Amino acid sequence: MQAKAPYYESRFIRANAPDRAQALWLRSTVLLPTAGVPVADSWVMIFDPDGAGNRALKVPHPIDQCAFEYDTWTARIGATSIDDVSSRGTATGSGRSARWNLRITPGDEAPVKLLTERAYNAKFPTAKTMVRHPLAQFDGSVELDDIAVDVDGWTGSVNHNWGRRHTPGYAFGQVCGFDEAPASTLEVVTAHAAVGPVSLPAATLLVLRHDGRELAVRSVLATRHTRGQYRPFHWTFAARVDDVTVDGEITAAQSDVIGLTYTDTNGESKYCYNSALATCRIQLTGSGIDATELTATRRAMFEILTDTRHESVRLLT
Repeated sequence: MQAKAPYYESRFIRANAPDRAQALWLRSTVLLPTAGVPVADSWVMIFDPDGAGNRALKVPHPIDQCAFEYDTWTARIGATSIDDVSSRGTATGSGRSARWNLRITPGDEAPVKLLTERAYNAKFPTAKTMVRHPLAQFDGSVELDDIAVDVDGWTGSVNHNWGRRHTPGYAFGQVCGFDEAPASTLEVVTAHAAVGPVSLPAATLLVLRHDGRELAVRSVLATRHTRGQYRPFHWTFAARVDDVTVDGEITAAQSDVIGLTYTDTNGESKYCYNSALATCRIQLTGSGIDATELTATRRAMFEILTDTRHESVRLLT
């Protein structure tokens, strides 16, 4: 790693089954804290609440067992790897094991950038995110403990997060194809950023691609035309983009949520509550567009990062 502490990076894929409430989420992460030992982690999460149940495994590795490359966008941690066209590996720890071999077929869509180019190059915000492939197809297999999942034509995304510090608190949402609009995508976040010890008011950014048009709010200045409120596990947000109004809602059943523990670059623990089986509803109105309702039923990603433990959801890592 060429980066210096404080720094974290996450490369992840996620995908949903086309015909049932089942999803996968695989992450390769590196953490360079200001105090403590640097570590690289392999994460495997399977959402299957209507079947074998939700499962999660995190296996840590010494930092010298990882290589995050940028020219080829390849991340290797131990016996695992992820790039734009594949993810494969084995991970064992605490008497548990995971094995996966996935082929990724990216679509023709351009990457989704949730920030302005200036923000990507600036120190603020401290956390950056982008979607390399917002509509990819996944084929292969994933095994976790006694669960074996056949991945055949699943739809999902390839993603990249990095920065000097996690955003103190946020709700993050992603849709890779709506029920009746499979080529439409959404990326949205309501974030409580901070400058030093000062917490800033929540700001909502979004990029919605639908029917050949992109509706985007990427700058802090433009967030004066957006709003967002969230709690476990309900989120409403809205935005005005030119002559179009976007009203959205993302909800998740508690049984569809996996709880995880994240470590920030300052060594403090944060709690991540993630559902890859959330439901998203969007309404579009305005003089420049026909009134439209978009729904993604139990196939949206909804993640909350918080300092507060949510006792009703068991932490799986």
